Amino acid sequence: MQELDTEEIKKLELDILLDVADFCEEHKLKYFLANGTLIGAVRHQGFIPWDDDIDIYMPRKDYQEFMQSYNKGADSKNYSVVCPYEKKAKHSIAKVIDTRTVKIEPGFAYDGDYLGVDIDIFPLDGQPEREEDFKVWFKQLIKTYWLFYFAAGSRKTGSYKHRIAVFLTKIITNKKKLLDKAGRLHSKYPYETSNYVGAVEGYFNKIGDRFKKQCFEKSIVLKFEGHDFKAPIGYDDVLKNQYGDYMKLPPLEERVTHHINKMYWKEDS
Repeated sequence: MQELDTEEIKKLELDILLDVADFCEEHKLKYFLANGTLIGAVRHQGFIPWDDDIDIYMPRKDYQEFMQSYNKGADSKNYSVVCPYEKKAKHSIAKVIDTRTVKIEPGFAYDGDYLGVDIDIFPLDGQPEREEDFKVWFKQLIKTYWLFYFAAGSRKTGSYKHRIAVFLTKIITNKKKLLDKAGRLHSKYPYETSNYVGAVEGYFNKIGDRFKKQCFEKSIVLKFEGHDFKAPIGYDDVLKNQYGDYMKLPPLEERVTHHINKMYWKEDS
């Protein structure tokens, strides 16, 4: 298979984002640029130069509807949403993949069930009102998603410690049980009736992923790689919560991608 370079990956991810944004507009679903993609739009009007991924938020209701309807109504058959409950899913969030490509991620094994170049979709959920309650709830979720990471992993790849953790986790639980548990924790605080919201949908989330819902009550259009996309009206507060002084460039030695995946064209593409 032919390996994709960084610029090819970015182009494919941008094309996926354009398709997803068009689908959301047509079906009146809310979405917002998120995380490093949002920083990129604000600070660089495109990708962060040393980064190569795309993230978006969707309120939980829109997220669920998107997962149920996208594969039926997407304009391009080159794209497909992979939902967390699917057997081949490796992550606890939805991913829209380019089906013409293959992605190999460290720590996961594949048996013809490859994912591909993708964008990440994070559901926005309600959160507890009180800070002390939020911290307890957050800790429970992070523990659940750490276990999911190992339940989705492989005993055939990764470090010795990783393989042992995968082995032990698979003895006591599985992906479905963990997603069900996380779903119960999320459902305690519906997005519609909460004053605080955020995306706590993986072991990598931070305590700063907590925002006043008014940040997402409306959207604002920002440029990203020459195209218009929606961002939360309160993007400045959102990014300050997550990253502090996000307009300040990191030191040169930190300007590297945090991904070590390999991506390829499928042989028939």
